[in-house]
Amino acid sequence: MKTTTSTQVTHYEVQKKRRETLLEEWRGYHKTILKRKDVVMHDDPNRRTRRGVYAGWDGDRPTKNLDATIHELPAGLETTTIHRHSWDAIMFIESGSGWTEIDGVRIDWKPWDTVHLPSWAWHRHGNTNPDKPAVFHTWSVQPMLEQFGVALLEEGGDTPVAQLPPRPKQVTALPGEDPYARRTQRLARQAAGEESARLITRFEDVRGLVTKRGARSLFMVDKSIGFHTAGLSAVMHELAPGKYQSRHRHGGEAWLYVISGTGYSMIDDVRHDWEAGDLIVVDHWAWHQHFNGSAEKTARLVRIHNFDALYDMIRILMDPLNLFEEPPVLDAPDLSDVVWPDHLDGRPEG
Repeated sequence: MKTTTSTQVTHYEVQKKRRETLLEEWRGYHKTILKRKDVVMHDDPNRRTRRGVYAGWDGDRPTKNLDATIHELPAGLETTTIHRHSWDAIMFIESGSGWTEIDGVRIDWKPWDTVHLPSWAWHRHGNTNPDKPAVFHTWSVQPMLEQFGVALLEEGGDTPVAQLPPRPKQVTALPGEDPYARRTQRLARQAAGEESARLITRFEDVRGLVTKRGARSLFMVDKSIGFHTAGLSAVMHELAPGKYQSRHRHGGEAWLYVISGTGYSMIDDVRHDWEAGDLIVVDHWAWHQHFNGSAEKTARLVRIHNFDALYDMIRILMDPLNLFEEPPVLDAPDLSDVVWPDHLDGRPEG
């Protein structure tokens, strides 16, 4: 049967309106400081936990790249149900003590440890304290994969992991120089080492280094220290009393969770105050700089972004535009006289 398109509106008008509507909608969703007190916790009977959403489609502020969720394991919880998904995620332990099982491997954790949940890895959690809840945060690239149509979630209930299907295996590299063989070889190289990759950074093992930008920092999750992520990374920044970081801007968002301390961020010359428990969302291409508001105590923040995947791709697509920019001379403070506290100071008991 023959069909004929009868619309009198050209593709130009359709696409122009669609793009304008999208930008108007997403500007309305953006919020720079997301307060812990505004996060509503919900019972999750399916997984036997409680959770709340800082930002993401599961809450009231949809996102396109990252999401941020807080989880609470009730005191003495033996185990959650098990599940897996096609995106990877980073866990940061706020308080309490417990464990996470990843593809049958149990990893015990306590406050300020950081765990990587690889894509397609079966995982569940438990609370080892009979009297106190355990609280952790997760950040993932689920919104990005949902946008691409490949966000897949699979539930395993209480099935033992040995009875569940294993992670999908990457293709075995084929010999030859033809295009298909070269594709298999490239994909096999990318997957190499993922089964033996690092899964946790224990905070007692962390030792920060002072950077040229003006903070004491160290990677918590990154491929450079043995993790095998799909682009996610997490860095802990420590701001010295009364000090700040040098300003800069970039083409992708930066999300910073305030672990301890108080301060403010100057974002495109607008001041945004924050305190422990807040999430700072720095919008793309905004000049920003973070300040410690206390003259006596350090402030600690965990910065999460997706530079190695989405942002690097955008940088190439937008070339020759420079999507990472700093002043010609960094406006960082002089930290030569700072006596940094022991990095374990202020860490909560497990």
